[in-house]
Amino acid sequence: MSAQPTNSLEDSFVSIHEKTTSQTSFSTSTSSSFHQEHHHAHSHGHGLHGQLLDEKSTAFLEEKDNDPTVPRRMKLSARRTDLLPTLQTRLSQATFPDQIEAAGWNYGTETGLLKSLTQEWLHNYDWEKELNHLNQDYDHWTCRINGLDIHYVRHDPWAEKVKDPATGEEAEEEGPWAGKAMVNEQGQIVMPLLLIHGWPGTWYEFGKAIQLLKKRGRFQIIVPSLPGFGWSQAPTKKKFGTRAMAKTLHDLMQHLGYKYYLAQGGDWGAIISRTIATLYPDNCLAIHINMLPCLPPRPWSSPFQFVKAITGFALPSVVYRNNPREQASIASLKLYAAEEGAYFFLQSTKPQTLGHALQDSPVGLLSWLTEKYLGWADLDPTQPGTWPFSKTELLTQIMIYHSTETITSSTRIYYETFHNRDVEWLLRRPVPASVPVGVGVWNKELFMVPKAWADDYMNIISWHEFPKGGHFAAFERPVEYEKEVTDYFTSEQILDAFTAKRYGFKI
Repeated sequence: MSAQPTNSLEDSFVSIHEKTTSQTSFSTSTSSSFHQEHHHAHSHGHGLHGQLLDEKSTAFLEEKDNDPTVPRRMKLSARRTDLLPTLQTRLSQATFPDQIEAAGWNYGTETGLLKSLTQEWLHNYDWEKELNHLNQDYDHWTCRINGLDIHYVRHDPWAEKVKDPATGEEAEEEGPWAGKAMVNEQGQIVMPLLLIHGWPGTWYEFGKAIQLLKKRGRFQIIVPSLPGFGWSQAPTKKKFGTRAMAKTLHDLMQHLGYKYYLAQGGDWGAIISRTIATLYPDNCLAIHINMLPCLPPRPWSSPFQFVKAITGFALPSVVYRNNPREQASIASLKLYAAEEGAYFFLQSTKPQTLGHALQDSPVGLLSWLTEKYLGWADLDPTQPGTWPFSKTELLTQIMIYHSTETITSSTRIYYETFHNRDVEWLLRRPVPASVPVGVGVWNKELFMVPKAWADDYMNIISWHEFPKGGHFAAFERPVEYEKEVTDYFTSEQILDAFTAKRYGFKI
C-alpha cells in the first residue's frame, strides 16, 4: 500500500501523465462506439489472462463477453479512423471572425488566444500520445446499466481476484466486482467513492486527484462518464435528465457490488450527487459538493433566515457587511444571471442547433468550451503560463468531446433536466438529514449561496472556503481538492456511520 501524501504541495502533486505501475495493463482493444458489442483479445500475462487459454476456457470467456452487463475492461479510442487527418485539415483551413479593438474577453472567446490554441492543437498536441497515457495510467471498464453501456474508471485494489476457469487459480488481475475488504493493509477503513463530473467536464478532470486518492489508499474509486459524455453511450429517448442519471449511477454502484457508497461532484455532478442522496439515502451515506445552487430558506421552517435572504439579495453590503464571502456569493448569483447564463438557456432549449455547429467545426468546439474553462476557472486568460492546467490538459478535455462526437449528446442534459423540471424538483426537497453533506467553496465558483440558505435544505457538517480556485476544483487545485475530500469522508462521523451500516447497526 502506498504511503499517504505529505503536506507538501510539491511532494503531493502527481502528474496526470504519471504511469500507475501497480496496475497491469490489459491488451484489450474496445471500440468506442457502444452501439456495438465488445470482445476481448484473450492473450494476457497471468492466470486468467496468462498464456493462450485452452478451448474450454476461451469458450467460457466468450460466453461472459456476450453478456454486456458483465463488467469488462476496455481501451479508449476514437470513434472514427480518419479522426486525425480530418482534424488536421479542418484546423489548417480554419477562418476567424474580426474583433473589436480592445474587446478582450467581454464579447466571448478572444480571437488572438483562440488562434494560438488552434495552432497549438494543430502543430504541438499529440492525441495518440495523450490517449496512450489515458489508457496506461487509468483502469477503464464498461458495462451495460439500464440499457446503456457506461464507461467508468475504477481503482479497487481490494477487488476479488479472477479465477482461471481451467485451473481454478487466482489471476493477478483484479476482477470486475467490488472487493469485500473493509480495511486496508494499515487497518484503515476503506469505502467506495463515486466521483461525478459535469459539463463541460469529463471523467478526466479528476485525473490528478484520482492519482492522489490512490496514494491515500482509503477509497474504492469509481469515476463514470455520464451517459452521453465521452465513452458512455448516449440515451436515445427523451426525458433522460439528472434524475435518470442519478438512477443510472446508483444502479451502476449496486451492480458492481458497492451497496453502500459516498458521492462527490461539482457542476452537474453536484446536482446529481444531491439527487442520489435524496433518492437513495439508505445506500449513499454521505456526499460532498463543490457547487451549491440552492433556494432561499423556507419561510415556514426558517422565517428569520428567509427575511435575511430576501433583504440580503437586495442589499448584500448591508446585510452581509461582516461576511465578504457571502457578499461574493450574492454578487456571483447576479453576475451569472446577467452575463453568464445565456449558454444554459440555449442548451436547455435548442441543443441540436448548437450541436450541428460544434460537431462539424473543431475550432467552433474549441471556442465554445475554452470560453467556459477560461471564464469559470480562477485564472487570467491572457497569461497561459499561470493557468492551473496546461494547454495540453485543456486540449485533452476538448479532444474527448471531439473524438467521441458527444458534444451534442452532452448538452442535452440541460434540455432534459430543464423540461423535466429535475432541478426544480431537487431544490424544493431537502437532502435527508441522515445523509451528511460537506461543501467546498473555492474562490471563483460559478455561483454559490450563503451557508444559511443551504442549512435549511441539508445537514451540512463541513464547510470549507478556499482563497484560490474556481469552478473546476479537481482540475485546477487537485492537491487541495484531494485533501478536502479525504478529510471529509474519513471524519469520525462518517466513518462511524459507514461502519454501522456495514454491520447492520442503527446509529
